[in-house]
Amino acid sequence: MNALIFRAGLWLRGVTALAGRLCWAGLLLLPHPAEAAELRICQADPQRYAYRMALTRLILERTERPGERSQLRAYADGPDPTQERCLGLLRQGQVDLVYLPPSKELLREFSSIKIDLHKGMLGYRLLLIHKKDRALFEQVNSLADLRRLTGGFGRQWADFGMFERNGLPVVGVAQGSALLPMLQSGRFHYFHRGLHEAWAELEAHPELNQLMVEPRIALYYPFPVYYMFRADKLALRQRFEKGLERIQADGSFDQLFLQYFQAIARRARLDSRTIIEIEHSLPEGLPPVDAQLWRKS
Repeated sequence: MNALIFRAGLWLRGVTALAGRLCWAGLLLLPHPAEAAELRICQADPQRYAYRMALTRLILERTERPGERSQLRAYADGPDPTQERCLGLLRQGQVDLVYLPPSKELLREFSSIKIDLHKGMLGYRLLLIHKKDRALFEQVNSLADLRRLTGGFGRQWADFGMFERNGLPVVGVAQGSALLPMLQSGRFHYFHRGLHEAWAELEAHPELNQLMVEPRIALYYPFPVYYMFRADKLALRQRFEKGLERIQADGSFDQLFLQYFQAIARRARLDSRTIIEIEHSLPEGLPPVDAQLWRKS
């Protein structure tokens, strides 16, 4: 009898242990909340950076670990900090990356991925002008002609010094948001914008109804935009390199770009415009940029 009781006890303990293991296995199979991984950015203005943020999200999605859900978090509410402030935040580790045009100084200080996020498009610029000045611009066909007119500029913009080096008169201001009202009030003759910015900014400010996109001219200078990271954030940079490689290989990089810019490229009609080239020397060793994806669309 004692032996029978002993064997029954062993059987019960075995059943209990098996039930416990099955219970844990069931818990493991249940869906768990995704782990959130935040990427902190300071260039988050949806009007200016919607495409770059969408591209960043796509890269994060394609490189997530199992159970991870990545998301972007703006550094602060309200207007974006200036570019110089963003670089300071990156140095301090308060943001994780910036997307900016390269310079010798930036390439020396920060770790970058030398792939132009805009596929050469940001090198082409249209001019916002006052409607009363349209006849002035009908006489502009060269850089020498453009030097007789004055442009408006943000002092901290990466291409500010380039215009001065090319002998193009500019009025520099601390806050770029002041430039459209200044153009309407006649403080300068033109305000150059990217293809994706020109009409969008006028549509966003219908009260500035004396402004227009100049129909004949486009400016060109090489102006790539790279992801840049702190030098000690090697793993993050490698994650972005892997993500860019994946979305280039499967075509989703091109697909996203055309989603944002194909209609804009067609509206700009660059092939029918007079292209005025502005001299701009990039740091040595940067890879060439192929703009055929959108120039032929």
